[in-house]
Amino acid sequence: MIAVISGDLIKSQKIPKQEYDDMLYHLDQSLRFIADKFAGQFNIYRGDAMQIQLPDPHTVCCAAILLNLQLRSANYSLRQSMAIGQLDNPRADIKTATGSAYTLSGQGLDTLSHQQLLLQIEQCQLDPSFALNIDLIDVLLERMSQKQANALFYYLTTDNNSHAELAKELKTSRENVTKLLNLANYQLIERFLNYSRTAIHNQIQGVNK
Repeated sequence: MIAVISGDLIKSQKIPKQEYDDMLYHLDQSLRFIADKFAGQFNIYRGDAMQIQLPDPHTVCCAAILLNLQLRSANYSLRQSMAIGQLDNPRADIKTATGSAYTLSGQGLDTLSHQQLLLQIEQCQLDPSFALNIDLIDVLLERMSQKQANALFYYLTTDNNSHAELAKELKTSRENVTKLLNLANYQLIERFLNYSRTAIHNQIQGVNK
């Protein structure tokens, strides 16, 4: 089983023409970072939409949240439909890949309205507590400011993520880093990322029994 995330930028039609290239650059760079970190493949289509394939389905929530934070740091918002399922037709270019992971992910994106995150697993009803946690994280991400998202992204992706070291990276004070991370509920989100791996493992084990 693999994971696929389908997504599109929110209100991209309202982005001024002179900022469109900047938007595409940030989307491309963010996807490259996620693909490198999780050994994935990605495709950008229709200008503001994307798909990314991840070989390890356990990482899908982490990848989606990091992608959200990185784009939010650039002041863009992204809807993401995560799906775990089969890959029937692997391709070097994922535009032509097929399988239930792709089908579920695409269908899920069509159903998203006010949400920014959705997870589906093939032949499996998502555990209610896991689904609730995803909804709560969705709310926390939606309320996060650009600076909070940037601080949290660096906290989650930097090896030495002490507040003092992050302050050097972000060119601000340690006190300000601590304030930004607390406002971003960084400990809750970090706990969710660890929990999500176990929750996905348990759900997949249930499917395979």
